[in-house]
Amino acid sequence: MSLLFVRTALGITLMTTAFATLKIEDEEGLRWIRFDRARKMNAFDEHQWTELGQALDAAAADDKVRCIALGSSSGHFSSGYDLPAALKELEGAGPAEIRRHIGRGNQACWKVWHSKKPVIAAVEGYCLGGAFELAMACDFVLADAGSTFGEPEARVAASAPFLVTPWVMGIRHAKKVLLTGELMTAERAERIGIVNELCQPGQIKTRVREWARKLQAFPAGVWALNKAAVNRSYEIMGFSSAIAMGEDAFVELCFLPDPFKIELEQRVKRDGFAAAIRWVQSRFE
Repeated sequence: MSLLFVRTALGITLMTTAFATLKIEDEEGLRWIRFDRARKMNAFDEHQWTELGQALDAAAADDKVRCIALGSSSGHFSSGYDLPAALKELEGAGPAEIRRHIGRGNQACWKVWHSKKPVIAAVEGYCLGGAFELAMACDFVLADAGSTFGEPEARVAASAPFLVTPWVMGIRHAKKVLLTGELMTAERAERIGIVNELCQPGQIKTRVREWARKLQAFPAGVWALNKAAVNRSYEIMGFSSAIAMGEDAFVELCFLPDPFKIELEQRVKRDGFAAAIRWVQSRFE
């Protein structure tokens, strides 16, 4: 992958790469990976998940990078999976094809989970579905006070393919998030423990930089071993098995015969995706 470095007057190195869906910036040991599909509210399709995995690999291999921040080049972190693209890709697909589809996103989440370098999610606007799971896999979450979180998959007869949610909040909160599909404010997200810090409007980049400077003060090897120990304790309790079970549940739901799913698919084909989603939303009003 070719890289072109451009140094700005503010000391930020902009990196022009072959990435079509991401923007990369370096500043004082901090690697920004910004999602760049503004027209789709940064919804993840196959290509963007793949590029995110490549960008995480590049950050892991670069000794000058001491901390990684995931964010957006526009107003929304991400609205989750690109559902119209997914429906098109998975039409007529079997279990193996569906596993490959969700595997791209889950692999990116695992790269974040296992990263030896601190990973911060810098959330603005919507952080939903697959993007919510990605943020929860990060070491720290900073959120603009006006941002919105949630896992709305249940409302379209799906489930979370990277089932991290029960591990980052209590069971009552996890059930409300996963089984009702209701969205939550950033304030509530902080209150239930899934956001480390709320940032005032326009301040999230500054706060991420301040967090990154503090994290870089730790010896890299020591910090990585301490993170691995924390993560390993969750894995001993069954974290990895729960993620695998979540993948199984997602695949099983894809083949569950259900009148709602059939009607939703018909409405998508007949009326378009936006109209079908409005119909879904009307059921919960």
